Amino acid sequence: MKASFDGGVIFHVASDPLSVFRLALAASIRSIESHPRGRLLQEFLRKGPYEGEGDIPPELRDSRLSDDATAEAICFIYHHMVNSFKGAVTEMLAAAPCLRVLQHVQREGNLPPDARLYAGDSVAVTTTHGSELQKGADFHILVENIGATPKPIIIAGVAEVKSYSPSLRVVEAQIDTHIVRIARGLRVGATDYPSESICVGLGKNHRVLRIVIVPDTWRLPRAYDFETGERGRILCVKPPVLPRTTDQISRLTEDRWQITLKWSMEAITSYAHDMTFWYMKKVGEAIYSDGVPKAWSYMTRAEAGRNASKMMLYYAILRCRDVYEEQRAISLYNSYSFGYALGANFKDKNGRGRRRMLWLEDLDEILQFGRTKGDCRIR
Repeated sequence: MKASFDGGVIFHVASDPLSVFRLALAASIRSIESHPRGRLLQEFLRKGPYEGEGDIPPELRDSRLSDDATAEAICFIYHHMVNSFKGAVTEMLAAAPCLRVLQHVQREGNLPPDARLYAGDSVAVTTTHGSELQKGADFHILVENIGATPKPIIIAGVAEVKSYSPSLRVVEAQIDTHIVRIARGLRVGATDYPSESICVGLGKNHRVLRIVIVPDTWRLPRAYDFETGERGRILCVKPPVLPRTTDQISRLTEDRWQITLKWSMEAITSYAHDMTFWYMKKVGEAIYSDGVPKAWSYMTRAEAGRNASKMMLYYAILRCRDVYEEQRAISLYNSYSFGYALGANFKDKNGRGRRRMLWLEDLDEILQFGRTKGDCRIR
């Protein structure tokens, strides 16, 4: 992040790398809280699913979430929340290698020296109806010629970042769509550029640099051990080792580039799960502002929020109505309890590789025998 900031990448109202991170985090949180299911997350932590079997007793229906609402809350955490943080993290990791592509093309003489890389919300594009502005591509390469006529801004490049491994053809089609939208109008900082002020591309052929950024595919280590501390046994998961120390930058054609980040999709997903668990802590501080439940009197509000998230996920697993609901809930529960690398990948052999709930006893058996008595393993 520091390298991209020092290299001149333009971020939206940020004055230093830490501000960039905080703004990206704030944007993800706004996306969560403004979502129609954002309030449901608070209800999930406050009320939670019914903790028994069968129908919810009539006297508890107002104090428990319905099975439908519980499934919606799990889906919201598993997809929207995790993906929101994944996207923010991946975009921050992509800034520096994207800048290196720009600088390389500048050294070749195919981009002017005053071309700049604009990240995320620093550029907004006009919607189809022209009445609103919204985020465009993840990165834009622009040449602003203030005072020039008739077209004071040039769209020199567009970059799209993915936190998974999509088809290159699909992402390039998305970039083409971004270019069409940019031509309708955009805002850079506080300056509006209507369509008649925009030049799309450079040179006679109106070339636009296209950059696709994706994560690597290496897996996090599954190795772990236990250490004995003052508070008992402590699970120690071995830290990840990067297979590469630099991002891989590939030139596909003269104007098409692909960047494979040194960070993998699994590593980014793990970090995003950690961020959602952190967010549960912040929600706990809000919903328990008047005090934590009596049974948790020894906990801080933040600790109560994280404890509530695991407890309600446990109850949610008991209320799941199909395998898809169950697999999402188990993945979150295990990941919050033991980390993503172990928790999301604890699976059985006989159930077609389905996730199963992970317990400390399972980890002991795997250390000793390589699998549990029920033939589950960390795959």
